[in-house]
Amino acid sequence: MLDIINFLNEKIIWGVPALILFLGTGIYLSIKLNFFQFNLPRIIKMTFFSSGKNPDKNSPSETKTLSPFQTLTSALAVTLGTGNIVALGTAIALGGAGAVFWMVVSAFLGMATAYAENYLGIKTRRTKPDGSRFGGAFFYIKEVLGSKWAKFFALCCILASLGMGNMTQINALAVSLERGFGVPLWTSGVMAMVLVGLLVFGGAVFFGQVTEKVIPVLSVVYIIGCFIVIIMNFSELPTAFSRIIQEAFSLRSVGGGVLGSALMRGMSWGFRRGIFSHEAGLGTAVIFNSMSSEESAMKQSLWASLAVFIDTVIICVLTALAILVTGADKLGIEGALFASAAFGTAFGKYADMFLSACIALFAVATASGWSFFGTVCVEYLFGKKFIKLFAVIFTLCCFIGATARLELIWGAADVFNGLMAVPNLLAVLIFAWKYNKIKMQD
Repeated sequence: MLDIINFLNEKIIWGVPALILFLGTGIYLSIKLNFFQFNLPRIIKMTFFSSGKNPDKNSPSETKTLSPFQTLTSALAVTLGTGNIVALGTAIALGGAGAVFWMVVSAFLGMATAYAENYLGIKTRRTKPDGSRFGGAFFYIKEVLGSKWAKFFALCCILASLGMGNMTQINALAVSLERGFGVPLWTSGVMAMVLVGLLVFGGAVFFGQVTEKVIPVLSVVYIIGCFIVIIMNFSELPTAFSRIIQEAFSLRSVGGGVLGSALMRGMSWGFRRGIFSHEAGLGTAVIFNSMSSEESAMKQSLWASLAVFIDTVIICVLTALAILVTGADKLGIEGALFASAAFGTAFGKYADMFLSACIALFAVATASGWSFFGTVCVEYLFGKKFIKLFAVIFTLCCFIGATARLELIWGAADVFNGLMAVPNLLAVLIFAWKYNKIKMQD
């Protein structure tokens, strides 16, 4: 089974067709939106310094919506996880330092894709009688591709939430705590069930209230840690950048393969892990952004684009530079341990503790956020009566994730990511090209 999944990922789902779809969509939308992602000052002005609408403290619906900043921290809580630390090392191990370049490319193009999918999400979301907002990619997919494709997307999202969103994250948490603090895997599983359960059953708004306080602090602490490692090895920084650029366009063969296979591997792993990290193109972030109190589709979509930039262009790149300047990728260890080895050069025996704590907190936040993606899709497919059942199943999967070997789950997670992206990107392209519905205005 694992061989079949690996074949699907390498040759079909994340092969040349997927690269063309993601690249083509990102390039087309970037052109259509005048490459807005390169004007970062304007994005910041339209988000952090905008007078967007926040929940009315005197309104009964105050507890039913998220502020724009809460959607940002909620989105970051979901994306800042193993993709930024563990999976990034895997991308470098399998795709070379050049994979980092293609991750950045995927992020810049992904900012345009994120803007477009969330713009459509805001335009097609529903407002319930209690004032809460309900939306997702399935609504705009249904409008242009039909109900079957919308349901297919929702089903893939549910399965991805249990796999990539839950078990792979909690597995990384358990392995990290065992290595950093000697915590048994089953103990981590129980702790994860409790913490994730509290956030899951607390609801999306409670999750947003927690993330707006925790995620900024956690992100800054991790960024400072990366800077310390980089500064201590500052003389190697030019070499690291040189490797990223040179290996990104390497035409050498891999293992005696055809000329250019290194380039394709770098692109494939860069895009695959880049999308795993920032999730632009999957349509998942639409769910949180649709809950926003912001009325302007343009402004809220810029918040979504900013999340992609912070996640990949800032945090993933800093992690990659920490790995490359220390030469951690040349030590003959597993890619998942690259970051730990890199931080070990600065923090010594405390490196595993530092990274373990970061991974654990990121993983809990990511898993909890993905539970809401799954919940909304369950509600769309089956109605409210199955929401609590899904929450219970999701919480129990935390224990499975902590104690099981997950090679198959990691592979399946890539499959469901790719399958979600197909109807989502096709719908976005149809709205942008045929109907001209995506613009830099409301």
